[in-house]
Amino acid sequence: MDATHTKSTGAAAYPGYRRALIILAVAAALFLIWIAFQGRAREQRTIARILTTQGETLIRAVEAGRRMGLRGLEGRQFRLRALMDEMVREGDLRFVAVIDESGNIESLSEAEDGAVAQAASLSSLSATDEAAWGILREGREPVFVVYRLSRPPRRPMRGSMHGGMMAPEPQPEGRVTIAVGLDSTLYLQAARKDVLTLAMAAGLGLTLVFAGGASVFWRRKVASLQAEVARQERLAAMGTLAAGVAHEIRNPLSSIKGFATYFRTKFEPGSKDHELAEVMIGEADRLNRVVSELLDLTRPSELRLADTVPAELLTHALRLVEDDCRSRGIAVQTRFGDVGPVALDADRMLQAVLNLLLNAIQAMPDGGTLSVSAQAVRDRLELRVADTGPGIPREDLDRAFDPYFTTRNQGTGLGLATVRTVVEAHGGRVRIASEAGRGTEVTLDLPKRGEKR
Repeated sequence: MDATHTKSTGAAAYPGYRRALIILAVAAALFLIWIAFQGRAREQRTIARILTTQGETLIRAVEAGRRMGLRGLEGRQFRLRALMDEMVREGDLRFVAVIDESGNIESLSEAEDGAVAQAASLSSLSATDEAAWGILREGREPVFVVYRLSRPPRRPMRGSMHGGMMAPEPQPEGRVTIAVGLDSTLYLQAARKDVLTLAMAAGLGLTLVFAGGASVFWRRKVASLQAEVARQERLAAMGTLAAGVAHEIRNPLSSIKGFATYFRTKFEPGSKDHELAEVMIGEADRLNRVVSELLDLTRPSELRLADTVPAELLTHALRLVEDDCRSRGIAVQTRFGDVGPVALDADRMLQAVLNLLLNAIQAMPDGGTLSVSAQAVRDRLELRVADTGPGIPREDLDRAFDPYFTTRNQGTGLGLATVRTVVEAHGGRVRIASEAGRGTEVTLDLPKRGEKR
């Protein structure tokens, strides 16, 4: 197909700096979120480490008091409970608990009765020799709990002096779990603050992404409008020129063609003079066609809309190029959907479709397949013309709609420019897909309501 089969209207290459802007905005958003997340983890870890150290110190105190009680003769539980009550009363503690190997609570001191988690929650703690922590939320308020298994003494004593006599050796103590509940306010505040920080960072990141996307969108929109204004200015200048010279060209052109036709009748068919007269007539027709196309391209689009059946319009256009297809060995495939009448200027749309068909035929001098279809897509009408020609070089795509741009020796370069003018006058747009070596497909995307521009 002719190179004038290229480029979708208003389409522009996506500049590299716009991609870079979006990538930069996304990277900045991700970086902010990462920084906030890292800060969140660091602050919470710091508070948890401080509270764990504090809890470990209290566990050691309970552990020492319990061992001293084991070495005494009586009052062990009383002295341990007194120590635990004193710790809860003097320290910023919610509770201190000792849980035996069977999961039963051996001793429990609370700042307020029932203010902490249920006994079942304390009994379910999976303690090890290393201090661990967690948040219990079953009581009146969340509690930061530090717990671990009790550790045996480094140098177990065989006995002790009591009243000048050796006290009997105590029974080996069992491994119990010691748990202390601390105020979790600081930890939970850090968590809430970090959630807020993350939300703010995410919001800022999304704002950056949105701003980048909006900037790219409006830049493309402005660039598209600027290109359209420049095109309209060129067309206006061409229209002024065409209107001024068309009359001056066509009058002598008619005389030239008339004389050439007269002289052709004076020479024998097959003679050199007869052939020269034929060339003069053909060139006069070509020049007249160029003037006509230029006037069609630049004149105001005054549409005469009427209900038109797309399948009938395309069938009529194919009938006009039937001989050209047959002479080049081109197979024609049609696919017309169930599309009812659409408001179109039948004459001007027929002209646009003929331009596409002629471009497709000229792109397949050695035969091929010409595909023509019409279908309704929601509230739009799509007319497609596709060929199996050599396709369009990538470097020519952006120039396809430029007036007088063509890759054919005999082309005027006004065919597809006229197609776009007609389609845009109907409120539609032209889309083109082309791949070198595989052919070209042109789609006329039109409103079914018959909108005008």
